[in-house]
Amino acid sequence: MVNNLDKLEINLEENISNYTKVLNDLLDNISSLSSSKINDILWKLRADLELLIIELKFALEKENKTERWQSSFKEELKGTSSKQKAITMLGSYRKSNQEIQTIFKKKPEQNFRYFWELKETISSILSAFPEQKIKWSNGEMKKISEDVFEI
Repeated sequence: MVNNLDKLEINLEENISNYTKVLNDLLDNISSLSSSKINDILWKLRADLELLIIELKFALEKENKTERWQSSFKEELKGTSSKQKAITMLGSYRKSNQEIQTIFKKKPEQNFRYFWELKETISSILSAFPEQKIKWSNGEMKKISEDVFEI
């Protein structure tokens, strides 16, 4: 019989696998995607990671308080609006699904930290992938859609 903690662990494994795949797929295809599409993917991934972190906290029986390493990470984290720097920052989180699953089984606390840092990093680089481009013309800001072009 599968108890609730076993179900939670199975659910966590599936989610970890899915989110790792989303990140790796994004990194594999990032040069061919529009900024607005990247923005959409990152917002969704960030929201999913927020829920995953809550589930990991519950599974690890962690208190709902900020730990010293989290404060230090946030203080040292430098966001960017440079697309190339943002891609490099995201790329530093690339891990294979097998590697992430191994960490989850052997060192779940390290897994929690990895996903928490990834979520914070995504938050800090979202401005590098604007939903819409903005152009300054005749003293006014104008939004430019990447899907529309002139012939």
